[in-house]
Amino acid sequence: MKDIIGGMFPLEKIGNGSGLPLLDDYDSLFLMSGRCALYASLLDLGNTSQKRAYVPAYTCETVLSAYHKAGYELLFYDIDPDGMTPVFKEEVLDDISVLGLCGYFGFCRYDRDFLQRCHDRNISVIFDITHSPFTDEPLADYQAGSLRKWMGVAAGGVAIKRNGRFSVSLLLPEKEHMDGRYRAMQLRAEALESGNEEYDKKAYEVFWDTELRLRSMFGAYAGDSLSEDIIRTYDFTSMIQKRRENYDSVLKGIQRINGFRIVFDSLRDDDVPSHFSIYADDRDSLRSYLAEHGISSTIYWPRIPESDVINEFDILYPGASFIYDHVCSIQIDQRYGKWEMEYLASVLTGYSR
Repeated sequence: MKDIIGGMFPLEKIGNGSGLPLLDDYDSLFLMSGRCALYASLLDLGNTSQKRAYVPAYTCETVLSAYHKAGYELLFYDIDPDGMTPVFKEEVLDDISVLGLCGYFGFCRYDRDFLQRCHDRNISVIFDITHSPFTDEPLADYQAGSLRKWMGVAAGGVAIKRNGRFSVSLLLPEKEHMDGRYRAMQLRAEALESGNEEYDKKAYEVFWDTELRLRSMFGAYAGDSLSEDIIRTYDFTSMIQKRRENYDSVLKGIQRINGFRIVFDSLRDDDVPSHFSIYADDRDSLRSYLAEHGISSTIYWPRIPESDVINEFDILYPGASFIYDHVCSIQIDQRYGKWEMEYLASVLTGYSR
């Protein structure tokens, strides 16, 4: 069945919005990807007395690759599945120079008192905003991530420095990567216009070829001028409103929950959902059921490589282990309206494991 909900964004047009609010408030860089933005932030941070970062056990391997490339040893903290809340340990404060932070799927549920204690000890806080680009965290020294999960843009990396200006020198955009991104979005647009699913298949082939290549060669690469213009002129105010409305519609529309639970079952005033995320008892079964009804779902993320080499990962990080094995996410973005959200809610209501 052709997807009713889900799929890659086509390229956005230059708009007349006010752009991402944080970009005007602090010194900022536009980069080729989120990992480029994170790596550039780590380079700008420079040498520290000890290159040891405290990072989440539930994360994307591309996030960790930026730390590895910058020469950091990693310590991990667990994530409580209830609200995806970091489980910080006080005893590490004497052993780290950087805290890596994430607000999952647009819901920031971390302990700001711990961030303050890091700040008081001159431990740098780097906030990965790929899931939470609208959160202004005053205790973060850097906020870096990608906007590609939020809109159709080829180079989605942004990095923000709250105090002072960036001193890192950026590389020019890498042509082969950028060509691949634009080609994938062009094919996606052709698929939407023609209804021909072959264009979609080709779009994903190009996308993943480009993505996997980036993982082997990323660096502090700048983004291109068109991507920067799109981000600077996008109507994020309308995006935020639409995503919140869509999420709320799904929450209110689900009449019965069986075989899964909702990760975030309420919206706070500052939440901006990236997806509708759920924990499934049998994830393969639920995803197959959704696909049969034209709803695409995604797993963010596959287990990080460290989970294969850290002894007793499931024992050390039981919360992260549970999330890796049970979470899946559904798009509820600005492309969709009330009908699609009511449809999603009805399909979830009808699921029975």
